[in-house]
Amino acid sequence: MPIRLNYTLAHPPKASIPDPPGYLPPKTAKELSRAQAPSADVVAKQHRKSTDLKMRRAWDLALSPAKTLPMQAVMLYFSGSGIQIFSLGMIFMLLTQPITAVFNIFKAFEALRPTPPPNASKKDKAVVAEPSYIPLAVPMIMFVLCQGLVLALGLYKCSTMGILPTGTSDWLQFETRSDPPEWSAAQLSSLG
Repeated sequence: MPIRLNYTLAHPPKASIPDPPGYLPPKTAKELSRAQAPSADVVAKQHRKSTDLKMRRAWDLALSPAKTLPMQAVMLYFSGSGIQIFSLGMIFMLLTQPITAVFNIFKAFEALRPTPPPNASKKDKAVVAEPSYIPLAVPMIMFVLCQGLVLALGLYKCSTMGILPTGTSDWLQFETRSDPPEWSAAQLSSLG
């Protein structure tokens, strides 16, 4: 037969247990709303910090194509100089990826646009309702230049493979032959 113990825990009064470190006792809703409202200096500092973070992130995005250039150059080197499906696929990627990235530049930098400061007056907020791309102009230009480097690497590989028409012999089919300036005696006698 099992033995049952029937006991209750005695709860000590709340005053005898100290609050843990960092614990703040709950306040009324009015006091909480006043306590949670940050000052204007704190809001301005947070806005500056978020703007700086967005600009740092924009520069990371702008320089990311240049950071991948060494890896892509090694991959092109190992793909060989023959005209094969793998090397043509690599070249196709290097030629199309920068073009699509430049056409979608505004989508890439959409989340990084700086927002207007929260302490601006309502009149200023009406004028600056949507964040602008103007602060991101320099990173966007650098992004286009880095994408141009990737495109140049693809064109260089096309040139080394011989599929880029750079010589005059590549355009021979479009040249027309001119009539010879002299006539031979055999040709003259056959004409009449």
